[in-house]
Amino acid sequence: MARNKYPVHTTLSSDAIKVLERYEKELGAKNLVLEKALLSLDTSRFKSKLDTQNLDRAIKRIGTGVAGLDDMLEGGIPEGFSVIVTGPPGTGKTTLSMQFLVEGVKKGEKCVLFSFEERLQQLVQHFMRFGWDLGKYIDDGYLEVFGMSMLTFEEITEILETYKPKRVVFDSLSVFSNPEEFRKSPAWRSSHRLMKQRKMTSFLITEKNHGIETKSFDDYDFLGDGIIFLDSMKVNEVDATLSPVLAVQKMRATKVDTTPQPFRFGEHGIVKYRSLHLESRLQERLGVSSMEPGFD
Repeated sequence: MARNKYPVHTTLSSDAIKVLERYEKELGAKNLVLEKALLSLDTSRFKSKLDTQNLDRAIKRIGTGVAGLDDMLEGGIPEGFSVIVTGPPGTGKTTLSMQFLVEGVKKGEKCVLFSFEERLQQLVQHFMRFGWDLGKYIDDGYLEVFGMSMLTFEEITEILETYKPKRVVFDSLSVFSNPEEFRKSPAWRSSHRLMKQRKMTSFLITEKNHGIETKSFDDYDFLGDGIIFLDSMKVNEVDATLSPVLAVQKMRATKVDTTPQPFRFGEHGIVKYRSLHLESRLQERLGVSSMEPGFD
């Protein structure tokens, strides 16, 4: 079957794209006539143009629930950002992300967790040790948890449209496909577009096979507005004990300290308990500087 020499490239709105994607899913083929028709009818696609006169120049920030981390982020995550939470296994990625959701529940915000590898019961039992009663949050209507989720991103988009959460966590994106294929996926891009339009702040958990000292990034890292890396490492050359650390490696529209900072697991979640002054040799090995503006 010959390819159309002149494919239609559009900037359709999310509603128009849904019509097109549903047609393609049912009939298994791209329909350029339908796409052209939608393009001519879809005046809402021009709404994305920026109204600079009425632009709110003050950045609204969303608290993470970790006081020390918020201090590193000028008060919190910029509203509507998608933040990659990454690192090796067992470093606290799910705990940090759940703490982010619990903070939203405390503020009366609707929150959603899509967990692709843990059952709801397991999550509830695990987080009771921090005093987080997920069952109550769910019953009160402030939290929705999809444990061992087999949902497609088309279904996830429908859930987000219906529930309209302010905070969303995906745990973890690494179970879907390799990062390059995922980033280009139309289904993911549709969900991501919706979260941006509705200013949903999200934590996207991914997995790393290496520690923070290795400078290696994947496509997941590039799709995020920010990157928080959790790891365990020696903080000096004398003490061989590994300490849990987190580092904000990137956060757009924010001046961040990229130096890894120690934290501990307290009674109510993660607590950043002191500033880390790395030895110059270790700091050089990590390639960090004290303050780097994240405006990329």
